[in-house]
Order: sequence, then C-alpha cells, then structure tokens
Amino acid sequence: MVRIAGLTVTLSDVARRAGVSEATASRVLNRRRYVSAQTRLRVKAAARDLDYVPNRAARDLSMARTATITLLVHHAQYPAHGEGTFSSRVVDGVSRALRQSGYDLLYVPVDDEAVTRLAALAATRSSRSDGVIVLGPAFPRAALESLAMTGRPAVTIDNRHPGLDAVLADNALAMCVLTRHLVIDHGYGRLACLAGPARWPSTQERVAGIRAVAASAGATLRVLHARETTMRDGAAMTQRLADEAPEALMAINDAMAIGALHRLRHLGGAWQPAITGFDDIAWAQLTDPPLTSVDVDATAVGVEAARLLMARIATAHTDALPAREVRVPATVRLRRSCGCSGEPSAPPG
Repeated sequence: MVRIAGLTVTLSDVARRAGVSEATASRVLNRRRYVSAQTRLRVKAAARDLDYVPNRAARDLSMARTATITLLVHHAQYPAHGEGTFSSRVVDGVSRALRQSGYDLLYVPVDDEAVTRLAALAATRSSRSDGVIVLGPAFPRAALESLAMTGRPAVTIDNRHPGLDAVLADNALAMCVLTRHLVIDHGYGRLACLAGPARWPSTQERVAGIRAVAASAGATLRVLHARETTMRDGAAMTQRLADEAPEALMAINDAMAIGALHRLRHLGGAWQPAITGFDDIAWAQLTDPPLTSVDVDATAVGVEAARLLMARIATAHTDALPAREVRVPATVRLRRSCGCSGEPSAPPG
C-alpha cells in the first residue's frame, strides 16, 4: 500500500475500510469486549493496511477516569414510593464502598420512556462516569443488551444479562426453606404465591423455590403475577383469591404481603391465611401480626455490586475477567403472620 505524505489516517478511515462503525472500530483497537472474532480480524487488517497510528492524546482523554459511578434506578420501583427501605439500604452500601475507594455516586432515576435506551443516556457516557450499576429487575433485557454492547463496565443488581456482572439474593434456597416450614411444620397444603412479573429473575427464582418444595410435599400452589409489586397489587391479588381461600399466601416481597394483610382485615370472615414476605424491610416487624419474611442484607448487596464494578473498571480494556455472579445469603425470619408464636426466630437450614 502507498501512503501520501502529509495525510493522516483517521479512525474513520479504518472503520470505512473495514465496513464497520467508528464505535466498533474503536472497541476493537482499544481491546474492548462484545465484538465478534471476524469483525476484530477485519478491523485489525484495515488498521494494518492503512498503517493507522492512534492519536494517543485523544485516546488517553477518552479513557480518562471521572472518579464517578452512575447508579440507574427505575422510578416506579425504587425507592418503592415509601413502601420499604430495601433499595435505600442497597444504595447506602454502594455509596459506602465507592466512597472508601475515592468514587462519587451519580444517582439517576429512569422513567418508562428512557428505560429502553440506557446506552443513550448522558449519565451512562464515559465522559460522565467510569461505570454503571443498574438496580432492579424492571429494566428489560433489551435495555441491558444495549448497555452491554457499549463495552462499558456495568453491574446489575436483582437482574441478569449474559456478559454483565450481577449481584442477586439467594432467592430459590430461601424460598425452599420458608415453604418447607409452612408445609412441614405448619401442615399447610394449599398455597398461593403473590408474584411480580414473570420475566423478572427474582420472581422466577423465588417461585421456583416455592414450587419445588410444594411439589415434593404434595401441596397445591397457585401463582398470580402482577405488573408491579406494590401494596396495592398485594391487596388486589388477595381479593382475587378470597373465594379459593388458600391456607398460606407467600408474597414475593414485603410490600405485597403488607397489602395482603390490609385487605384481609377489610374482608373479615373466617379466612385467615398465613402470610409471608421477602426482604424483611423495617415495617415487617411493625405489622399486625408481625410479618414472617426473608431477610436479605441489602447493604451487603450494594457493597458487592460496587466491588464488582471497581474490579471491572480496573480491567476494562482487557478480556481478563469473565462475567461474574455474586449471591448474597438470605435468612428466614419467623414471626406471627405465618402461625408461629413467641420471639422471632429462623428455622434450621
């Protein structure tokens, strides 16, 4: 190949010769992830043929650290409109771990219109932050896919996408323990689950834990899915189950369980099922009766997410670390709402 003296080959020239976008060419030349092997070979060949020399100053500027992390939260779910403190404890854990490492936190609520274009948000650009934490299951797969394709360091909490680090509670095991307590210790044979959207990973895992034990013990189970997981949803689903009168209602979170308790008081009558929740928010011990729930260390969830992201940032321009998943243990807290009496306790594992 012959180069004309005085002419500078640009990234745009390399991208045009390789038949890809400038963004894709940049990801290849900066050793970012999420580019196919065939595309990598084509871009590298184009750069070699054109004798491309990167603009070091520009690249160093584009890779400069901001010492800031973006935390994305879905407005309809977190901080749950006053229905609990779980998300605030997660955020506190994230903030605490980042602060100890010299990072600032950029907290960004995301509405329904913006949830499908996470990669296009100003807050997720490299000029605004060094990485992104996505909090909650309400973000759809397509939104996480768009973020993953940018190659930016990112971690999901209570959600999952191939190629992204994730932090989740030990959902299935905790629900197995709780269901075993209801079916074996109390003898409840007719169960109902007040669940969130079926596509949410937490819903899938918690329902699977209940279903596994119910099936092995010969108990019946009906699962109702709601679009959200608020007190209002818990109350409405309890109303729908009144005619069937299951012996135990297992809510997918505490907000729905509290809604169920509220609706049962207004229904009156002889139907007084056991009620259980998940998350063990501060209000769980203040309900009447106190709510049996699954305690997840929300602060630990936030700390683990921050640690994963900082490790990812440290290796952002290599393929050294595969996607990782961290499970935070969960503990069943027994109180009077499930039929237990006396001081709160946890069943044996």
